[in-house]
Amino acid sequence: ARDQTGGGGDDGVRFYTASKDGVVVEWALHDKGEARRRIFPAEGKFGPPIHAVAVSSDGRFVAMGGKDRHVHIYDTKEQKLVQSFKGHRDVVSCLAFRRGAHQLFSGSHDRTVKVWNIDELCYIETLFGHQSEVTSMDSLMKEHCVTAGRDRTVRLWKVVDETQLMFKGHTASIDCVAMLAEDLYVAGGQDGAVSLWSTAKKKPIAMRAEAHGRDANGVPHWIASVSALKYSDLAASGSCDGSVRLWKCSRESHTVEDLMSLSAGPGFINALAFEPSGEYLLAAVGQEHRLGRWQREP
Repeated sequence: ARDQTGGGGDDGVRFYTASKDGVVVEWALHDKGEARRRIFPAEGKFGPPIHAVAVSSDGRFVAMGGKDRHVHIYDTKEQKLVQSFKGHRDVVSCLAFRRGAHQLFSGSHDRTVKVWNIDELCYIETLFGHQSEVTSMDSLMKEHCVTAGRDRTVRLWKVVDETQLMFKGHTASIDCVAMLAEDLYVAGGQDGAVSLWSTAKKKPIAMRAEAHGRDANGVPHWIASVSALKYSDLAASGSCDGSVRLWKCSRESHTVEDLMSLSAGPGFINALAFEPSGEYLLAAVGQEHRLGRWQREP
């Protein structure tokens, strides 16, 4: 499927992809590239584009969101859709489960972040702060989430404390962010840079400009996706050049060291996800950027 986004649970066996055809598919890591089954919408139907998918760390719930402004919840044990939350006023662009819990965060082009309790299938609260569309988010064990947006900021939301920390450093929209640890995360933007952030500083502690090089017109390739192997120093980034780059991120030396480049194209690397052991890195490749149609690859 084209223009995919993806995610997986901590079991490392199943993962899910979604695309602009409105279909969400479950895959098994060792099934040699064959889709296991379609989980949304009903067989034979197609819906509005899906821009985000997230899986709870125990693999029980899959959350999906997109152009219809809903957050859809699929129960993998019951094998059925159990809820479709309303509340966002624009495209649902990103989703993240809190690790080890069934607390879900959703981000939208309406500039808000919403918090949901999936055990109770209920809405909790709305977080305000971004001045433009929210583009990406991630969460770990604490009741925190980190978000990125087209307002060129990264924000760390401390839900219990009802506070947020705002970080700046990119010169264009920040389209993707991933947490390495509770206080360390990596991001990528339309300025072509990959950045490393610590909660101790308001600006990046390290930045790799033109991380994926330039196109034929001399414009830096956008960073379309990032992923982090949790509680390690390993991160990955993907771009419209069809390549995936691996980075060693050092808090101590304030560096982002280029380890290697892998080809996964042609196309946009719209999502990346490390299998929990770090043995595999999954890449979702599309002909277009997951959030727009500014450019199309063959």
